[in-house]
Order: sequence, then structure tokens, then C-alpha cells
Amino acid sequence: MTTALTPLTDFSDRLSPMVVKELRQGLRTRAFGSTMLLMHVLLILITLITGSAQNTDDLRWMLDGLATLVLCLIMPFRVSNALLEEVKLNTLDMLVLTRLSCGRIVFGKWASVALQSLLIALSLMPYVVARYLFGGMDLVLELSVLALKWLIGIVVAALLVALSTIQQSWLRMIIIIVPMIFGGFGVVGIMVAATMTGMPGLGSSVTGTAGLAMIAAVTVLSAAWAIFAFLSLAASRISSPAAPLAWLKRPVNLLAFAIPLIISLVTRREEWLMGACFVAAFMALDALTEQLNVVPSAYVPFFKRGPIARVLMWLLAPGWASGFWFTLIPAVCLGAAFAVLKKGADMLPYYILICCTVWMVTAIIQMLPTRRSNDLLPIFLSAAALVQLFAGMLSGLTIIAAKSTQSEPVLLALLPPAALMGADSFSFGSSRAEFLMYAVLCAAVWPLLMVILSLRAWRALRPVRDEAKQMAS
Repeated sequence: MTTALTPLTDFSDRLSPMVVKELRQGLRTRAFGSTMLLMHVLLILITLITGSAQNTDDLRWMLDGLATLVLCLIMPFRVSNALLEEVKLNTLDMLVLTRLSCGRIVFGKWASVALQSLLIALSLMPYVVARYLFGGMDLVLELSVLALKWLIGIVVAALLVALSTIQQSWLRMIIIIVPMIFGGFGVVGIMVAATMTGMPGLGSSVTGTAGLAMIAAVTVLSAAWAIFAFLSLAASRISSPAAPLAWLKRPVNLLAFAIPLIISLVTRREEWLMGACFVAAFMALDALTEQLNVVPSAYVPFFKRGPIARVLMWLLAPGWASGFWFTLIPAVCLGAAFAVLKKGADMLPYYILICCTVWMVTAIIQMLPTRRSNDLLPIFLSAAALVQLFAGMLSGLTIIAAKSTQSEPVLLALLPPAALMGADSFSFGSSRAEFLMYAVLCAAVWPLLMVILSLRAWRALRPVRDEAKQMAS
């Protein structure tokens, strides 16, 4: 009796070909093999030392540090030049010719590292069990911390994929290194340590199964949005003008913004409001750095879907002109939330100055020859850094001159970033409130200027929209 044997394949045909391609290449590299081998050799030694020593609480941090280094730093940095290499080698157009969308290309780059990190995380589970047997630790907690490290690692990988679209290597290094220097990984380490040891005020503040389940759900949902936001930003930066992604990513980001904002207003907790502010900041960075789209086919779907879609075109059309009107939605909603909350009402002038600072940077870019650039993201980041540097120098000199003449530095109210830095030099009470009022009035010039610039740019695109309307009909 004979049986027919079907041939074995390494990956299913249902998987994305881009994911399969990147995963095969990633698993065959020496970097992955050497990292896996060296990590396990060190883990075996650490496990043996921990099992025979009495101070297991001190030695276990060696294993945690090694796992954090591999999952949160080494593996994500493998995609730090993923999309830039495709652009330099001119292979991105060849991938697009295979009917792979830019979104699938970006997802394949990220999914390869995410799956490799998952493989490494699963290989660490025997050591977690050994620590449980030797040290009597909580197995569920240890597995949860391991899953958290993997989750942080894939979010960092998504961020690095988005940053790999920036051609200026020095700018990418500054964006990566500066947060690390100012405590990005320190905050993560404190959170992991608090979860491990139950530090008062953080890890032990939430008790019960329902509270832990809520924290896990919020963490997973936040990571899911961050991955989508970073990958969609990367996809939109390498996509063709004929296939814009603004109509897809902006509603999703707006929904991610609305959820913590509503929870903050219902529960009266400012922690959720800070999460909404972070989402709004990313939405502004994404929307205000999009180049104006002059391809008529990008506007055809808005004319095909009726009058409601034509109205939404003012918010969802690609380009910074519609992006400005789109940023007004979270800006107004957050301003109303700050005004409603008792503690947040004092922060409302500072929030308005921050929003006006962002619009000031955008207006400066659009008034200078930089408006003709094909990539506004590095220009926006560089301009924001220069504006902050100039505001810091101006505020310092003005405060010194005011102290020498025994007067108040009221001239700082002319620029929003300088007003943010100079508000602390005023005493509490009517003096500071009056200064902030004048600063907000002066800062209102920049959103009005953005209204004029966006309407002017929108008017310049009228022939493109008329052609799109004819194509739709």
C-alpha cells in the first residue's frame, strides 16, 4: 500500500511574499545567528550561576538586561536602514512593479524583524521556567515582562522603519540618540523594574485581575496604534502620488486620539489626556509635513463618493494644506478638554502656545524657498530645532536684560516658543496671567497666517481638482 506524500514547504502561500522574502533573508544572515548563539551561551552561564547562588535577586538582572538589550535594541536596529537601502539600490520600483503596494513592502520589512524577535522571545521561555524553579518567582509575571519587552521591541522597530525613509543620516542619528540620552530607555527600565518588584506608586497601584487586564489591554492597543502610525507614515513617504494614504491613516489616528480624550473627560484623569496629546502631536507632524499632491487621480475617489466625501476632502486630501485644517480638530478638542478639567485649566495658555509654535514652524517653511522641497519632514524637524534654539537664546538674553533693568521681560510674548520659556521668570499671580494673555494674543497671528497660506495653496490646486472631477464623471 502506497501513500502519496505532498511536498513540504517552509512558508505557506497565504503569507505575503514580502514577509517571506524578508524573513528568509533575515534568518540566513550571520547577525541573527551570531546574536542567537551568543545570547544563549551567556544565558546558560547566567542560569547556572543564578541556580547555584543565594543572591538570585541580584543576579537575575543580568538575564533581564541581556534580554532587554537583544529584544529592545539589537533586533529593532536591524531595520534602521531598511527602506533607505531599497531607495539607494533602486529596487523599490522593481518591488512596486510586482503589484506589491508600499504598505505591504513596509509591513514586510517590519514583520520580518517582529517574527525574528518573537522567535528569540520564545527561545527565552526555558530560562524563565528555570528561574521559576530555582528562585520561586511568579511565572505569570515573568512571562508578562518578557511579552512586554517583545512588544516594546516591535514598536521601536516600527519607529526605525519610519525613520529609515529620511535620507539624512545625521538627522536620523539625532532623532534616535537624543531620546535615549534623555532617558527613553531609562523610563522603560523603570516601568519594567516596577512591574517586576511592585514599586509603590506604579506597579503596585493597580491590583486585582480586572486592573491588570485593563493595563494589558491599554498596552496592547497603544502598541498596535503606534505600529500602525509609524508604518503608515513610512508607507506614505515612499508611495506614489497617485496612491495617497492620507484618507486611510488620518481617520485611524483621529479615532486613536478620540478614545483617550473621551476617557479623560469621563474619568477626570489627566493621564489619559496626556496620551491624547501624544497622539495629536504625531498627527500634526504627519499631516503638516505632507507635500501637496498635484496628481488628479488622487482626488478622484472624493468626487466619486458624493457630496459628503467632497466636504471631507478638505480634511483627508493629501498635502499640508488639508493637513492644517485636519490638525484644528484635535487642537480645538484638546483645548476644550483643558478648559473643562480643573487642573488642566491652568495649562490651557501653555497648550495654546505649543500649538501656535507648531503652526509657526509650518508657516515659516511654507514662506521660505523650502516649500519647494519634495521632503518636508526633515526640514520641519530641523526648523523646529532651530526655532527652539533661537527662542532659548532670545529668552535668555531678554531675561538677563530685564533683570539688569529691574523690569519684566514682556518682549518674550511676541514669539510663542520664547513665551513658553519666559513664563517661568514671572511671579505667580496676575503678573504671569497677564503675560500669558498677551502671549496668546500675539501667537494667534500664526494660525491666521496658516489659514491664508492653506487657502492660497488650496486655490492653486483648483485645476487639479477640476480635472479629477472630469475623470470621476
